[in-house]
Amino acid sequence: MLDLGWQELFLISLVAIIVVGPKDLPVLIRSITKWFRTVKSIVWTFQDSLEEIARETELQKFRDNPEYFIEKSDGQVSPNKTDDPANRNILPDN
Repeated sequence: MLDLGWQELFLISLVAIIVVGPKDLPVLIRSITKWFRTVKSIVWTFQDSLEEIARETELQKFRDNPEYFIEKSDGQVSPNKTDDPANRNILPDN
């Protein structure tokens, strides 16, 4: 994601220790991870809502226009196999 090597991480750690100080560094790390979790949760919620809207839009297309599915499948409608008398399971009368 960020493509950070060990040199970059070492430099960031060194600057953080110098700027913040070794006593306050754990507090800073906890607040940063809490902020990242909050942002990640917001992104997941937003993504889930967009996917739900997309699903509802597709379902609405099917409800409003059943021919939409046939057009999307390039007119290839497979026959119903239960209509074929050879495929029916007919039990003999006892």
